Amino acid sequence: MTIYLICIMKYDYIIAGAGLGGLSFVHHLLASNQEFSSVLIIDQKLKNINDRTWSFWLDREPYYECAYAQLWKRLGFATDDYVHFESIDPYTYYTIHSHEFYNEVFAKINKDSRIEFLKDNVKSIIPEAGLVKVTTTGDTYIAGYVIDSITHPVEIPTDTLMLAQNFVGWTISTSQAAFDIENPILMDFRVSQQNAPSFVYLLPYSESKALVEYTQFSASFSYDQKVYESELHQYIGKQLKIADFTVLEKEDGSIPMTNFEFDSRPHERIFRIGTVSGDTKPTTGYTFVNVQKHAIDILKELSGEQPETTDNSRFRFYDTLLLQIMLEQPALVKTIMKFLFKNQPMSRVLKFLDEETVVLEEMLIMGQLPWKPFLSTLFKRSQRVFT
Repeated sequence: MTIYLICIMKYDYIIAGAGLGGLSFVHHLLASNQEFSSVLIIDQKLKNINDRTWSFWLDREPYYECAYAQLWKRLGFATDDYVHFESIDPYTYYTIHSHEFYNEVFAKINKDSRIEFLKDNVKSIIPEAGLVKVTTTGDTYIAGYVIDSITHPVEIPTDTLMLAQNFVGWTISTSQAAFDIENPILMDFRVSQQNAPSFVYLLPYSESKALVEYTQFSASFSYDQKVYESELHQYIGKQLKIADFTVLEKEDGSIPMTNFEFDSRPHERIFRIGTVSGDTKPTTGYTFVNVQKHAIDILKELSGEQPETTDNSRFRFYDTLLLQIMLEQPALVKTIMKFLFKNQPMSRVLKFLDEETVVLEEMLIMGQLPWKPFLSTLFKRSQRVFT
């Protein structure tokens, strides 16, 4: 009788998904004093193309060297009758192109023999007898812990608010100087608002190269790419006064905007990270910095430390009110954003969006907003609760 022994390789960590969440964890793991002997990274794609752009602001040094390639000290906001640029001190605004991020992290991974990369598709992640079993298309692997950034089907309660931040972006170049490199625009509402709240995001990389991105807050995750590209053409021609340009790169996608409570810890040995764990700010779509903070917190917990906890319930309340207005009164979004950015220092707005303001600062912000839609929305939500 012949006995066949099946040897299943056991790892300290399996990273399910080599996107922002998974690679950020690996980056911070390598920078920490955490001891480990083996890590397996699994992704169905090789990370060798520029497939997205991440932007963020910080009042300290960025987490990655590639962030220094594109940074700004000023930001702008624009509507039909208001165009304004100002310093965002003490913050700096950074942009990272995904291929630069991938290259930086994989350069460190490739120098570390303890880390392997597997091109495969994760089928299931199942805790089992004090370990976690990860099944892929081709094999099965065992880990002490799994860091999971892969989207999973979930049941969404009927009262959950769910919108999409749909976008199409072009990196364009011109033959002559066309952009003010010192003044990116965070939100420019000088586009049609007929279908849904819409704006353009402009990042000037040089005097002749920029990212121009058309974004729409929508009740649906489906969108007509041709319509978005038409809006980009109109904006580039009308607002930027550019007749001839070349599209160097394209990117598009949808970011969930929701008050859904994601399960970031489905098991004591499984940590979720990224959008699947709620790291995306519901009303802005910004994710990058939250993912870094989350990765650091996971490592603290794994090393026996107690991560810092903050009460963000009031920010979830603010998010819920604004999401409700976006759904029920979308025509008001442009006006609300104008009041928000016109009547406050931009640095305070950024601090508020980072959920780092104190109550007094939030009162100063809220006192300058048109309160009628917020009160109306609050009244409607209270009726739902008590009926």
